[in-house]
Amino acid sequence: MRNTAASGLEMLRYALAAYAFATAFPAFADGPLTLPRSEQATGGYLSTALLLKPCLDIREWSPEPDDTLLKQVADARKGLPPETCDSPALVEKLFKARFLQYASIAAVADPWNLGAKVAAQNEVIGRCHDTQCLDRELDAVIAALSPLYLNSRPEWPSGPGLCTSKIVEVAATKVRALLGAKVQKDMVDACAPESLSIQTCQGAQGRLVFAGCTMSGNQVNAPEWLYRIRNAKLESLLDIDDGPSGVLKTTCNGMPDLMTAARVSMGEHYVTYYRYDGARYQSVYAYTAMGVGTDDNGNDLAIAQGGQATRVVCR
Repeated sequence: MRNTAASGLEMLRYALAAYAFATAFPAFADGPLTLPRSEQATGGYLSTALLLKPCLDIREWSPEPDDTLLKQVADARKGLPPETCDSPALVEKLFKARFLQYASIAAVADPWNLGAKVAAQNEVIGRCHDTQCLDRELDAVIAALSPLYLNSRPEWPSGPGLCTSKIVEVAATKVRALLGAKVQKDMVDACAPESLSIQTCQGAQGRLVFAGCTMSGNQVNAPEWLYRIRNAKLESLLDIDDGPSGVLKTTCNGMPDLMTAARVSMGEHYVTYYRYDGARYQSVYAYTAMGVGTDDNGNDLAIAQGGQATRVVCR
C-alpha cells in the first residue's frame, strides 16, 4: 500500500504539474461540450485548417494562391471522391468527423490506442470511391466518437504515482554520493545549483530518484530526470526537457505511464506520452495540441495534429 501520509513533496510535483496543465490545455466554460460548426474552427495554421476542412476555399487565406498553396489543397483532398466538395452538407459532415477524430485523440489518456482506431477509420474512408460511401462512413465515425468527445473533460494525470514509500528530499551535500559527479554536473549545468530539486523514494522495482529544475514566474516547462537504483547501479529511466511529467493510471511492464505538455505558444502545445519498455521510458505517442476556436458554450476547442506513434510491448 502506498504511504500517503508524508508525500508532500509529491503533492508539490502534482501542484506544479497542475499549473502546467492549466496553461497547456483548453479552458472549459460552465456549459457542456458541444460539437462545433466548421465556421467556429478558425485557429491554427493552414495545415490545421486543411486537416479539418479539406474543401476550404484557399482564397480565404490568400487572394492569389501560389503553386505551393494550391498543392497543399490538392494534397488535402487527395483520396476523397471527386464530388465531395460540391455538397455543403457533406463538407460539413466531413469537418465534424475530422474534428471528432482529432479532438478525441487530444481528450483521452491513451491516445496511442485511439490514434490506431482513427487510422483504421481513415483507411476505410480512403476506400470510398463515391459520396454515398463517404457519407455512410462519416456517419459511422460521428456515431462512434461523439459520445467519447462530448463526455470528455481532460485533466492533468492523477495516477497513484511511482512511489510505494514516503518521498524524501535529498540534501545538496548528498547529491554527488547518490548520483555520481558526472550526473550531478549535467543537472547543475541544466538548472543551476540553486534551482535543482532532488527527491528519492522506494518504487515497485527499486529505489527511485526524481530530479528537476524548479520553475519560477510564468515558466511552465523545465528539465526533469528519473533514475532507479538497483543492485547499487544507477539506471536512467527518463530524461526530458519539457517536464513536469504527469503520472497516468495506466501501466506498462509494471510501471505507470507518463505524459508531458510543452508550451510552444498560448494556443499550441507539444504533448508526449511515455511507456516503460522494461528498461526505461520510451515515447509512444506525441502530437501538437492546437487550439482551433470555441464552441457555442465558450469551451475552447483543441485537436491533436501530427500524431506520431511508436510501439512498446507491454507484458
